[in-house]
Amino acid sequence: MFQATLHSLFPPRPTLPALLALPFTLIPSPVHSTILTTALNVLFAGRIQQGEEFEFLRDRGLAIKVRDAKVEYHFRYAGPAGFVPCQSTQPPDLTISGTIYDFLALATRREDSDTLFFNRRVVMEGDTALGLELKNLLDGMDPEAIGGPLPPLLRAANGLMGVYERLSG
Repeated sequence: MFQATLHSLFPPRPTLPALLALPFTLIPSPVHSTILTTALNVLFAGRIQQGEEFEFLRDRGLAIKVRDAKVEYHFRYAGPAGFVPCQSTQPPDLTISGTIYDFLALATRREDSDTLFFNRRVVMEGDTALGLELKNLLDGMDPEAIGGPLPPLLRAANGLMGVYERLSG
């Protein structure tokens, strides 16, 4: 009985409750996209300066949809200028969608990217060849080598996900 109650409180793959998603929906999409592109440019500043690594993304519209937070990010790679926000009215070349939990599982490598995509927990729509190239680039990156605030943030997220999973088990 107690285990069943815990399982209902902590499902194996949680979603953000609508009440917690509400503040995200009040922020305009361009603001979300600006925040994401600023973070990407800080995280990948050295790689952007070196050029070429992200060149396959140049001027390709990308969208990330976080389904449970009801947030969409629209951006593109602009070469030496880095990542820049796009208007959400422009159709993206590639859209990647998932829940916060599944994106965290992907980022922390808690779950294999192929498994997340195969099970349609993270979904790519549009130019899937572009998506596969992006997935392979990200899979090949070592978060520790990127440095900055990313490794400690990913370790913290991984730890919190582990606690959640123990409670849901």
